[in-house]
Amino acid sequence: MKKTGLLVVSIIAFVLFGACAFFLRDLLFGGVKGTYEEVVDNYNAYSEQWISYEVVACLGNYAEETESYSFIPTGHEYYYIIMMEDGSVMPMTVSKKADREYLDALTDATYDYFDGVTKTISVPPREFIGTVKAQKADAEKYYKEGLDYLKISEKEGWVIRHVLLDCTSSRASTILLVGGVMLIPVFGFVTYFVNAAKEKKKKLNPEEEYLPR
Repeated sequence: MKKTGLLVVSIIAFVLFGACAFFLRDLLFGGVKGTYEEVVDNYNAYSEQWISYEVVACLGNYAEETESYSFIPTGHEYYYIIMMEDGSVMPMTVSKKADREYLDALTDATYDYFDGVTKTISVPPREFIGTVKAQKADAEKYYKEGLDYLKISEKEGWVIRHVLLDCTSSRASTILLVGGVMLIPVFGFVTYFVNAAKEKKKKLNPEEEYLPR
């Protein structure tokens, strides 16, 4: 009964792996499909595809979110207001420490430039790659509050983008996710066939059960 249950779970996991590989095929195998500027007005058509943007200026962090599983923290997301080259603004989120440190340093450099401390933004631009999607309700709320604090509004002539560039995932993390799912059926199949071979051996050589070990 246990073996049958294990086999059933393994088959279900294998089907799940196939579904993950199919629906995430662009994230697993695809290249960058466009830049944020090119896809922002039709972002739904680029769901689960890699999108790039070269960040040149940052106006600061407006929200943080802790991801958890069964009340155990598994990661953090940090949301930033990015000032685009055309003068508009966009939201972006990252999770890696190096990305957060870069954007914090870029924020300081951006305000130094605005305040006349430096003649240029001293931190060089950097390309980020992620996926585009609508912000969650809480993040959208904090985004608007951040814009209000900075006195950024469409009435003042700003172009405000609300589509999020989510840079919290990478191709490597996606491969690890799908690969982890694949390990379940592999382990299940191996265990099932090893146990089946042992059972077959017992039936063919029942006397071995009584041999001293």
